[in-house]
Amino acid sequence: MPAQTHFPWSTTVQLPDVFQSFASSPPRVNPHYESVKLESENWLIKLCNASPKMQTVIRRCNFSYFCAISAPDAPCERLRTVFDWGNWVFPYDDVFDDGDLRDQPEHAVLLMDSLMAIMLGRVDEDAPPMGLRQLPLIQAHDSVYRRMAVVCVRSRFARTMGQYCSGALKHVSDHTVKHVPSLGEMVLIRRESAGVSPMFHLVEYAHNLRVPDEVFASPLIQELETLGIDLNDGVPHNMIAACFMQGLSPQQAFDTVGELLTKCYQRWEEVESQLQSVSWAEDTSHEQARLYVEGIKNVVTANMYWSFKSERYFGSDGEIVRTTRQMDVLKEPGQEKRFRKNKKVCEKCEDEMEGHSGPLIEEWV
Repeated sequence: MPAQTHFPWSTTVQLPDVFQSFASSPPRVNPHYESVKLESENWLIKLCNASPKMQTVIRRCNFSYFCAISAPDAPCERLRTVFDWGNWVFPYDDVFDDGDLRDQPEHAVLLMDSLMAIMLGRVDEDAPPMGLRQLPLIQAHDSVYRRMAVVCVRSRFARTMGQYCSGALKHVSDHTVKHVPSLGEMVLIRRESAGVSPMFHLVEYAHNLRVPDEVFASPLIQELETLGIDLNDGVPHNMIAACFMQGLSPQQAFDTVGELLTKCYQRWEEVESQLQSVSWAEDTSHEQARLYVEGIKNVVTANMYWSFKSERYFGSDGEIVRTTRQMDVLKEPGQEKRFRKNKKVCEKCEDEMEGHSGPLIEEWV
């Protein structure tokens, strides 16, 4: 059991079992993980002239580990492209999540338009960047996109990036007007804003798949894509927050999301079983569909294992939280700040808080 801090504003909760079904087996990690990780992080840090704080965020986030599980068989060059996108997405997303643009919808739209410009063909991808497209974070993503030479993969990636932008802007809009989404609303928003579906097509690119159009047109494949996105919220601070803000207790919030997670796994097994009996028009479709679905499963599994290995959500206590499935969270949103404001925090608690390196409890509210 992880050490309990016993802060007046915290309580211990039991996490749901996220390692179910196909995610219960230990993942394969791409053998080029360590070497490509360093190359990718150094590239982004240099391109963006990252501050020491941002350098720490990029390295501690370790999204390269996520990508190495998602694309375990990718060669170095293609793996590097996936790593570059993965290391880019969190610094970029944080600008809208809790950064300067979280409550500036008009500016957020302008930045998103600049991001999508090259993918929508609004600008010549070989022309010198102008305006907001000169920003290092936009140039970094443009570089990733240019490397995806296969037209059909590019178009699918661009479509899912458009969905990501739409979802992220919805978060900004909700925050601006102080709207607290219901759990149902949050599920729909997260299907876009979580940035999961672009990973499906990055893995498609990394493994050099040639998936026929009829596979993507299949309702079964489309449902597996949706389930894959929902399952990627298996360690979901946004989903927990939605339950929390609707009046559920911390444990009720985790239990509710845990029940949704189990239902997703059960439905996945049903749909994947049905996929085996589909008759495809093209000879290659069956094997390519299998490989594409395997990629979705890799992305889901990657998220589960990365969430505990990275220090983004659980600090240095990730492995303890993973094995015990217990962690400390706030009893109520903002309660810690109220205690501090009213000077109700004893010296012992202050000392413990200063030295606490465990879960980032604010992330869960």
